[in-house]
Amino acid sequence: MQTGKGDIAFVRKFQDSDLDEVVNLANSSLTEYYGIDLIYDLARQWPDGFLVYQFGNRVAGFLAGSKYSTNEARILLLAVNRSYRRMGIGSTLVEDFTRICSHLGMMSMRLEVRVDNIEAIDFYKNLKFVIISTMKSYYSDSSDAHIMWRLIS
Repeated sequence: MQTGKGDIAFVRKFQDSDLDEVVNLANSSLTEYYGIDLIYDLARQWPDGFLVYQFGNRVAGFLAGSKYSTNEARILLLAVNRSYRRMGIGSTLVEDFTRICSHLGMMSMRLEVRVDNIEAIDFYKNLKFVIISTMKSYYSDSSDAHIMWRLIS
């Protein structure tokens, strides 16, 4: 994908050299704290399921996924730099992750989102996710989370 400013933008697998940038992006975009060891462990757990969106020479967003079961994937973390939001980066990351999961024969995916994060809930609903339940006191501050789910088609 080419942007209007001459920067090349594309999705690729996470590389070790992305670690600091991804940790900073996670902690500036998400409400929980994510340490460098956790991010590195997520990347090692399923390398094909950890994607970054590179915009020029920067990581503009990332998605960390896991295999929830043999038939279901889980989006663990999705973050896009505030300067690059509403440009389709999050949707592109989810679409690419969905293709990877489909190729592996997975039939569905799930994620958790804060019940008060209306922007994220609407984003996921636009990507065909539905709320299937709510988990009480899921986050470190005791906030509740919706579990959202969708079929992979």
